[in-house]
Amino acid sequence: MDIYVLNGLNGIVDVISSYQSVIWTKQYFGQDDFQLIVNASTLNVDILKPGAYLVRDCDITSDGYHNVMVIQNYQLDFDTEKGWMLTLTGKGLKNFILSKRIVWSQTNLTGYAEAGIRQVITENIISPSVNARAVSNFILDTPQGFTETIDVQLFGENIAEWMESICTTYNYGWDVYISSGKYVFKLYKGVDRTYDQSSVIPVVFSPEFDNLLSSSYKYEMGNYKNAALIGGEGEGTSQRTASIGTATGLNRNEDYIDGSSVSSNGEIITVETYTKMLQEYGQTQLDQTAYTQSFSGNIDSEGLFKLNQDYFLGDIVQIENEKGIKATPRIVEIIYAIDESGTSVVPTFSKWEVNN
Repeated sequence: MDIYVLNGLNGIVDVISSYQSVIWTKQYFGQDDFQLIVNASTLNVDILKPGAYLVRDCDITSDGYHNVMVIQNYQLDFDTEKGWMLTLTGKGLKNFILSKRIVWSQTNLTGYAEAGIRQVITENIISPSVNARAVSNFILDTPQGFTETIDVQLFGENIAEWMESICTTYNYGWDVYISSGKYVFKLYKGVDRTYDQSSVIPVVFSPEFDNLLSSSYKYEMGNYKNAALIGGEGEGTSQRTASIGTATGLNRNEDYIDGSSVSSNGEIITVETYTKMLQEYGQTQLDQTAYTQSFSGNIDSEGLFKLNQDYFLGDIVQIENEKGIKATPRIVEIIYAIDESGTSVVPTFSKWEVNN
């Protein structure tokens, strides 16, 4: 695998064909990162500077450069056997750019979640009221027409962190790629490739197909909560509240969530909308106490089903191990690693809630 060095938006300036190791981590909901260790030749030291962009040959397509990483950390080490080596680490382009901005003004999002995300990007990156905040050549990809709805109030959130949170809630993937000299922001959804659908061929990882090399199953109850009272603005008997959760009896595990940061702006926002905002805020907090099972595994990337051909980051797949544990998790992360011992592709599967 070759790794190309980009001069920002201006295209390829060189190629790295020889390296000691590379780890390339792509995330569906979250934030990407990488590590590259190369010989500290004069050329490598000259071109592999903090701020340079890197892209793998497999991520260069007819419409641009995808899964781009940005060098942020630079370390030179000397070894008597290997000589001078250069270790580079950094973030994916999507979090590199979006982590530089916060939600600058109080923003109330009501309606389609996709439209709300595009509004936040437009108002804080593309066409902000403060010109110094604008990122040149940053555009939005074509709307996908997602129909999930949102009622939320934002102020001060780091946009990369908020993107991870909202995409986790609505099962969106997101990326920023380079095309025709532009940074292009896009949302997308993975495909359901389980037995439960009939539109595509199921993708199954199991010992039966000799493509599940190892697996790990974890059951976590933790501080499980499934219902909450959310306290909004006001005090005492005049405090506004909302509630979430439908469980009953001993199956109900309650929590109190402080939602006083959610404002009605002097009752400019209707009671109905404000209540929905409190509930949405409360749900994001309650999700952190989910009662979950999780499944991780190491798959054979050269087996029956091939990555980026039969399945992709964000897809929902079928998992079955020798102990009879079955799951239909989403692939939320893929770690690509190449070193002297060979190549490995390790997926991380999403957690799924237990239905009680």
